[in-house]
Amino acid sequence: MNRFILLIGILALILGSVLWAVWPSRQSLPGDVVVQQLSPEPRDIVLYFVDPAGFSLVSEEQQIAGCNDERQCIAQTIEALATGSQRLQPVLPARTRVLGVEVEGDLARINFSRELVNRHPGGSLSELLTVYGLTNTLAVNFPYLRRLQILIEGKIEPTLKGHVDISRPIKAEFRYSYVPDARDEDASLPTVTNGKAIPGVAEE
Repeated sequence: MNRFILLIGILALILGSVLWAVWPSRQSLPGDVVVQQLSPEPRDIVLYFVDPAGFSLVSEEQQIAGCNDERQCIAQTIEALATGSQRLQPVLPARTRVLGVEVEGDLARINFSRELVNRHPGGSLSELLTVYGLTNTLAVNFPYLRRLQILIEGKIEPTLKGHVDISRPIKAEFRYSYVPDARDEDASLPTVTNGKAIPGVAEE
């Protein structure tokens, strides 16, 4: 009799183990809160490229993948700017990469690969459109960012190609259809002359 009861007990234990194994691993119980992580929605952005004539910047709407992290969103926006437009001229040289992004108050520090300098065509207007294309794109998509410090592989460079001063943070400016000179009253603008950079006075 004892053996029979023991056998029944063993069979019951085996059956219970089998049922536990095949039973759904999670059953919703009354009052359970099911947390479902949703992927961020794609983000609409505004980018500034050079018009076909090559004299000014023109805005174009694009879309990037969804992002929750501030620095990731900034990096993806600049990477979209580097990818370019199908109908407008680029403001960044081909193969330019974003190596890092830092944000401090209203200042963004963006670290670019060496291609931004090495592959840039140069010329005062071309450099100016690159600088304003970057700063204006940031200002429109991230209104709290008012200034941009451009870094090249972690270092501050005096200019891109000898014309526009990028040694200090630059403020967004939408009067981008002309090249300011050293007499410009707005000291936050990068100043240029023929072939020589004039140090600007950046806003602190």
